[in-house]
Amino acid sequence: MKKIVILITFLLGFNFLSACDCVPTSLAENYNKNLIVAEITILKTHDNDLSKRMYKADVKFDKIFKGVPNGSTLTVSGLTGLSPEDLLGDACEVGLQKGDKYLIFLKNTEEIISICTPHYRLDKTDAAKSKIAAAENLFSFLGKYPVNNISFKSYFENNKDGKSSLSKVKNFHPKNNFAVYELLFNRDKEVAQVNIISGFGDHDNEIATLIKRNFWIHPLNIFDSKIRIALIYIPEYVKNEDIDHISSDLN
Repeated sequence: MKKIVILITFLLGFNFLSACDCVPTSLAENYNKNLIVAEITILKTHDNDLSKRMYKADVKFDKIFKGVPNGSTLTVSGLTGLSPEDLLGDACEVGLQKGDKYLIFLKNTEEIISICTPHYRLDKTDAAKSKIAAAENLFSFLGKYPVNNISFKSYFENNKDGKSSLSKVKNFHPKNNFAVYELLFNRDKEVAQVNIISGFGDHDNEIATLIKRNFWIHPLNIFDSKIRIALIYIPEYVKNEDIDHISSDLN
């Protein structure tokens, strides 16, 4: 699970004139709300527009999970050749580099890519393979079993110390690398029940109990009587004390 600060750093969506204000969203929510979902590689960055502070990025769509891209060149907020420190944070600028790989979510290929456009960096370690495999299986499930009027939220625990309670489950040997849970709220906006929609195949009831006990979302942000949480499992993070290996996002 990411803390909000980390989420804001990695997730990308809207361009604001006065300040960059990104709303963190979960992996499943990003899939449902966007028309194009794909794994991409940055082939080239070029054509700085100094007046608009924008540049072009040629990309290769390595794998498309949803939608049909219209073209392979993206318009990006920022300027090429700048260090991260030189990009304007209040303008949501982002620096893409040749060879970088991302899982990206787009409304269309004509939109201006910014730090708020939902995307996840896929590094060159083995964890990247696990991330894309878990995401692919989750996306396949979401495509086969779409839901209307039920939002997906990020899993968050208030006052989390180190890893979340989910990542502290002992002897966890999942058969599946993703799971989907449905949370029902009572009149006091507390979690009254957790249903297993699609489980990991191991410790699912224990995880449901932990979600009911520890999931936190500000009451003012609960607008419906039920929500869903999609979780993924990244085995490379099991021994990492700083990163959750059961999470609603790609850490």
